[in-house]
Amino acid sequence: MSWIILLSCAALSAPELYSLHTETNVWDVAVSDLNQNGFKDILVLCSDETAVPLNKSVCIFLADTEGAYPDKPSLRLPLPEEMGALFLAEVDGTPPIELVAVSGSKAWVYQFGPSGFKLLKNPACPSLYPTRSREPVFIKGGAVDLDGDGIDEWLIPVEEGVQIRTLYEEHAVVTCDVVSEMRSSESIHIIHRLPDIQTFTLDHTPVKGLAFLSDEYADFAFGKNWTEHRRFHLPLNLEEKWDASAVLKDINGDQFPDLIITQTRGTVRMHAETHVYIAQEPFVYPDEPDAVFSCKGAVSSPVVIDVNSDGNLDLVFIRIPFGVSNVMNYFVRGKVAAHAEVYLFEDSKFSDKADYKTTMTVDAPEGRSRVAYVFGDFDGDGQLDVAYGTGAKTLSVYTGDPTRFLSAKPWHKFDIPGYGNAHAVNLDNRGSEDILIFRPGSDLSKRVDILVFQDES
Repeated sequence: MSWIILLSCAALSAPELYSLHTETNVWDVAVSDLNQNGFKDILVLCSDETAVPLNKSVCIFLADTEGAYPDKPSLRLPLPEEMGALFLAEVDGTPPIELVAVSGSKAWVYQFGPSGFKLLKNPACPSLYPTRSREPVFIKGGAVDLDGDGIDEWLIPVEEGVQIRTLYEEHAVVTCDVVSEMRSSESIHIIHRLPDIQTFTLDHTPVKGLAFLSDEYADFAFGKNWTEHRRFHLPLNLEEKWDASAVLKDINGDQFPDLIITQTRGTVRMHAETHVYIAQEPFVYPDEPDAVFSCKGAVSSPVVIDVNSDGNLDLVFIRIPFGVSNVMNYFVRGKVAAHAEVYLFEDSKFSDKADYKTTMTVDAPEGRSRVAYVFGDFDGDGQLDVAYGTGAKTLSVYTGDPTRFLSAKPWHKFDIPGYGNAHAVNLDNRGSEDILIFRPGSDLSKRVDILVFQDES
C-alpha cells in the first residue's frame, strides 16, 4: 500500500513557491480574481504604522496566465489615512468584485479596471469600525449576498447591532448583542466586542437568515427585511476562574448552525471542557449537550473542520500540555509538543473516544511571532492535511492519512520561516488548496510567501 501512496504523491507536480515583497509593512492579505483570467490575484494590505501621516495602501499582485506571481506589486492603491478596515463586496452584480474601505463615518468603494482600482463612491457610512487604525485588516464576512440577486449586502456594526445595506440602499438594522466597554487609566480605551456572524437558510424563505454569536447570546434574524428575531442564551458555567468561548457552525449539514462552547478554568492546573449542542430544529437546542470533551493540564480548543470530506464538520483538538517534559523541551531545545485528537461526526453523533491521535513537535515562538499552522487539502485527495512550522526556517506539510489522521513523515518541506499567519486558499480553482503566509510585526513584515500546490485534476 505504501508504494501506491508514494507513486500517487510523485505524480503530483512540485509545489511552486513565490515570495512577494512590499515597501511597507504587511498587516493582512485577501485574494480575488481581479483580471478574470481564472487565477486568484493577491491583495496585500500595507501600513507604515510609524509614518505621519499614516501611509496605507493595497498592493496588488496579479497572477499571469500561467498562475505565476511577480515578486513586486503589479499595482498599488493608496488608501485614505482615516480608513480602518477593508472588505470585498460585489456592488453592481458584474465581476470583478469591488474593494470597500471603511472608517467610523464613511466608506470608500473602489472598482477594478484596466488601469487598476478607481474610486467609485464615497458614501457616508456611520459604524463602529475604527478610524485611523495603524494596523488595518480585511474583514472576513464583511459582505455577503443574502437574497441571491448577485449583489452583496454589507454587514455594518452599529450601536444597536448590525446594519444591513448595499452601496445605494439601507435594508434594515438588526438588534443583537454588541458589547462596548471602556478602560480608563492614563488614557481612555474604548473596546467593542462585535458578534461573530453566520448565515443560515430556512425552507419557507429564499432570503438567508443571520446568526449573531456574542459572549452570552446567539441572536437569529430572518424573514422579510430580517424583522423576525429569536434569542438563545448560551449555557455557560461562568464560575470563578472560568473563561469561555463559543462557535456557531453547521456540523450536520442541515443548513442551520450548531453550537460549540469551550470553557477553561485555572492556569497551571488547567481544566478545559467543550460542549456540543446540535440544533434539534431551527432555533431549538437541547438542554443537555450532545457531546462533552474534557481535558486536564493543557490548552485545549477545537478546530471545527471537515476532516474526511463527508460533508459533516469534525472536531480537531490541538492540546499543548503544561507537563514537565514540555517545559524542559521549551527551555532546552526551544521545542513544544502538541497533541492532536480528532473526533469524527458520523452517524449523527461524535464517538466517545478519539478516532485519531497524533503528536506534533513545533518550534516555540518568540516575541510577537506565532508558529505558522493551517489545515487544508493541499494534495487534492479529499483528506485534510496540515502545514506547520517545524523549525525557525522550515515549514512542513503532512498529508492526511485515513488510518492515523496525518502521515508520519512530511510530504514536503519548504525553506521558509515557519512562523506567521497562514491561510489556506484555492488560487487556481483546482482540487488542491494553496497556502499564504505573512508575518505582521516581525522582521519579515514586508514579505508574503505563497505555496501553490498542483494536482492532476
